[in-house]
Amino acid sequence: MQPTTQSLLFAALASVLLLSAPSPAFESLGKGNASLIGGDLSDPTDTLEFAVNPSEGKTEAEMLPKTATWVKMTCWPSSGPYSMPHQRHPYQSWQGAPAVGIFMNHPEKTKWYVAFRESGNGGPSTADPYFAAIEFKDAFTLTHFTITTAGKDNPDRDPKHWAIQGSNTGNEGDWTNIYVCAPKDRTETPFQPGGRYETFLFTSFNSEKLATSVSPTDAKKLDAKLAGKKIAKIDFPRPTKTFTHFRVAIYSCFNPSAVNWIYRNPHSFYLGQLELFGVPGAKEKIVNAPKIAPPITPPPLDAPFIISYWCGPTKEQTNLERIKEIAECGFTVAQSPNLWEPYDPQQEKFNLQFLDLCKEAGIKAFIYDGRIIKGGHWEKFQPTDLPEIHKDLDAILTAYSKHPALMGMVLGDEMGADAHPRLGAVTQYLLKKDPSHLPYYNLLPNYANTPKSYERLVADYLKVVNPALFSWDAYWQMHEDNEPRYYFDNLETVRRECLKTKTPFNQIIVSLAHMGYRECSEGDLRWQVWTSLAYGSRGIQYFTYVHVPGMATGNSPGLLSKEMKRDRKWFYVQKINQHIAKLGPTLVKLTSTGVYHTNPTVGTIPLLPEAPVKKAEGGNLVIGCFKDASGKVYILPTNNSTRDKVTAKLTIDPQFTSTAEVSQETGSLLPTIPATAQILEFPLEAGEGKLFLLQ
Repeated sequence: MQPTTQSLLFAALASVLLLSAPSPAFESLGKGNASLIGGDLSDPTDTLEFAVNPSEGKTEAEMLPKTATWVKMTCWPSSGPYSMPHQRHPYQSWQGAPAVGIFMNHPEKTKWYVAFRESGNGGPSTADPYFAAIEFKDAFTLTHFTITTAGKDNPDRDPKHWAIQGSNTGNEGDWTNIYVCAPKDRTETPFQPGGRYETFLFTSFNSEKLATSVSPTDAKKLDAKLAGKKIAKIDFPRPTKTFTHFRVAIYSCFNPSAVNWIYRNPHSFYLGQLELFGVPGAKEKIVNAPKIAPPITPPPLDAPFIISYWCGPTKEQTNLERIKEIAECGFTVAQSPNLWEPYDPQQEKFNLQFLDLCKEAGIKAFIYDGRIIKGGHWEKFQPTDLPEIHKDLDAILTAYSKHPALMGMVLGDEMGADAHPRLGAVTQYLLKKDPSHLPYYNLLPNYANTPKSYERLVADYLKVVNPALFSWDAYWQMHEDNEPRYYFDNLETVRRECLKTKTPFNQIIVSLAHMGYRECSEGDLRWQVWTSLAYGSRGIQYFTYVHVPGMATGNSPGLLSKEMKRDRKWFYVQKINQHIAKLGPTLVKLTSTGVYHTNPTVGTIPLLPEAPVKKAEGGNLVIGCFKDASGKVYILPTNNSTRDKVTAKLTIDPQFTSTAEVSQETGSLLPTIPATAQILEFPLEAGEGKLFLLQ
């Protein structure tokens, strides 16, 4: 395997950290709570206490520790203000071990703990370190600090590469290393397997300079704690500037970080305590130029509600009967079977025949033409390539753009961020020249990345490519282990980022048993479709339509069997497609305002005060909330069980006095129902959803 540019960069940075690490000079101050010096910058009076149980899901203001004197505290990983978290903010953790635990002066009782799996993260890394940061009102020169190891259960959770850093803004990229520990092994670190609850002192002075380096109060406490022991050498040079922000950043643990974090890596991180000491100084003057966000310019094409698939009949199997069968199953867009083939004149001829068949069947088509990438690579792009690229794109548009069955051109699939510049150039040229047809590309799912890097990938794709439709595939929810949390996290990430750029999205779900993904029941298929719609997906795509030899588990069918006969799933999907197609004209006019779970798991959002539904009973529900351009409110409650029927009972916000369901048979509003005592009650099949207008 050849090293990537990113891996080489990380390796180079790690080498710099290793070179910058001082030889060990830290001093043990003993073990247990009594080993702390006390009276540090974060808790000058040693009276800090939790305001409430840290495992509760309350706000930062409600959970701010008693007597806290700092301005603000931040941490990573955290799940954001609208999610049911592993760690929602520095004062909260469902394990009862939030980031603020390292300032609570009780290492035998409290700590900061993050499970790589539970945090939805592949462990700390050079690119995405875990951190706990604290901002003070005044500026300080850090003179010394202590760090305390955590409990006895798993020493491999100890930090390996870590740093104490300072900043005057707290912004990412504006942190200065004060001390860096980047050991080759445990012999160069204070974190020893047997040294549990042990506190270590790190200083910018030796004993000779102690009295002139710290405040008289700190000098007295240090003398008492050292009990005659001498500080022979410094651990870090005294900083030449003051800081208002300090943080501990964790780059790795003795646990190996789980790069493929989706695959159940059980590793985790913990830290017992951190004390920071310093002398006050003048604040650095920070000039904050106002950031003016560029105006969001949506693509000229507003993508329609698309019901499609991947892996349909082969070229040899493609005929009018097969395309009509696809249309009969409720699909509105067929996909050409010649993906990734190089261009030749026969390809163009086949594509036009395919479009003719789709026109006769009454549906649209995505087609692929090899000239999209003729003479180059997606990852290797220079502006000087544009004239040749435009020439090929013009030829493609000349060949197909006037065909009434054309939905758009398939550009590629899962190519990574290096392809974004060329994808952007191709996408924007096609939209400029032919704004009525979609340039279509499919992005990787989150389980191919760590979450923070996936958010960056999604944001970069939306910014650089500016697509008219965002598409990605998500299959892990149908894995044999039945683990949906990454599925919902992916939906929420895409929903949130696409709202920022006003980009519609469409998710690809799994319908074929393959690679550990199980055979889908009717409830499984309904659940995938309706939960996608609850998050705002503008339609749905299925992977796959036919049995795919070499990929399918044995003879597992797609919607068609190995013999190209209709499987039971064909009929399940037909019913689902027919129902959601009737809702499509309404759904395309709606904007997601939130998605709430009645039984929230990591990465999902509980019912919040701003939700139009105030209480939900009767089962495990996912409730999508929307508004149209006039401000009308819609909800799409979905049964979050793939097996059980439920009768949902929703308590609606008092401002709404009646409800009306959007019919899945006609697409029109059914008769209005008064919201008696603000209650809306209705049955849901396993995985089913229903769309309501609140009036």
